Amino acid sequence: MDIRFEQVDFTYQPNTPFEQRALFDINMTIKENSYTALVGHTGSGKSTLLQHLNALVKPTSGTVHIGERDIQPDTDNKNLKPIRKKVGIVFQFPEAQLFEETVAKDIAFGPKNFGVSEEEALVLAKETLEQVGLDESYLERSPFELSGGQMRRVAIAGVLAMRPEVLVLDEPTAGLD
Repeated sequence: MDIRFEQVDFTYQPNTPFEQRALFDINMTIKENSYTALVGHTGSGKSTLLQHLNALVKPTSGTVHIGERDIQPDTDNKNLKPIRKKVGIVFQFPEAQLFEETVAKDIAFGPKNFGVSEEEALVLAKETLEQVGLDESYLERSPFELSGGQMRRVAIAGVLAMRPEVLVLDEPTAGLD
């Protein structure tokens, strides 16, 4: 599944005194089965661009093509769930995506939201936790009692449990133990 940005602009809080342009005329293609790294200074728009990949934000103008689906400024939010299933994103700060009372519930949340049974979601939680180097003893712990590196691993496991076609990591090595 190729991903393509076509004349994408994004402005935070448009038409207000706080208007801030983050992206301007972005044109790029990410080919299926490729690895792509974005490099830039702090505040250059890297995280904003990544948030377009699974429609956490929509462009102010232009089009983001995710496989056969298009994200435009007027795309109905009801049509974004299939994109979010295909593209998993791990945020720069894992605490921004952890919210459940246990690690198991946190990892299982995404799969359950996409229709996976409770039982299968827990199996996925165990499998993906192991994939990121944490054992089953973490399942019943609060994610908020973990170190920063452990929180990042749990956040990655939560995204992996949804079995996305594309995995997006924002600052993937920050805070690893």
